[in-house]
Amino acid sequence: MTNEKIDMIDAAPVTSRHPEVTSIEDVITFRLQRLVSINERAGHQWSERMFDVSLNEWRLLALIVARAPTRAGDMSDALLMDKSQLSRVIKSLLKKALIRNMTDPNDGRAIALQPTSKGIALHEKMMVEVLRSNERVLAPLDPKEVEALTTILDKLLDHTQELLSARLERERRGLA
Repeated sequence: MTNEKIDMIDAAPVTSRHPEVTSIEDVITFRLQRLVSINERAGHQWSERMFDVSLNEWRLLALIVARAPTRAGDMSDALLMDKSQLSRVIKSLLKKALIRNMTDPNDGRAIALQPTSKGIALHEKMMVEVLRSNERVLAPLDPKEVEALTTILDKLLDHTQELLSARLERERRGLA
């Protein structure tokens, strides 16, 4: 593959930063998705088996604990989850008494989500397992590689979020 490629988004030649690709398995985004999929499969098993919550319930609970009080819309954006799916997860966490609705302290007309004491206790137990799991995933890396990976992931996340936001804005304007 040459260093000159066509950018399929803007249809303009760009210089490639991607290593040589001989199959889909060489594409960075495919490899990242595969890593995520492997970890999600394991995550579904332990979260439901050990704690009786789905992976999506865990992720939402963890974000609510970190950002409480917070609005559902903010959680939808953070999890990249559609509002109907998020609504089902919120209802499940409410039913399990892990979170509660409250009046948003910044806007008395709005509803915010807050963890219950039961939700905080579950979060603390689950974080122990999450950190153990992350240690297993990071085991082949030395501390400098972990730091570099974190920096690279932050850059990629920021950049791809900007790309997504720009695309959504173009679609909203009818330009895409």
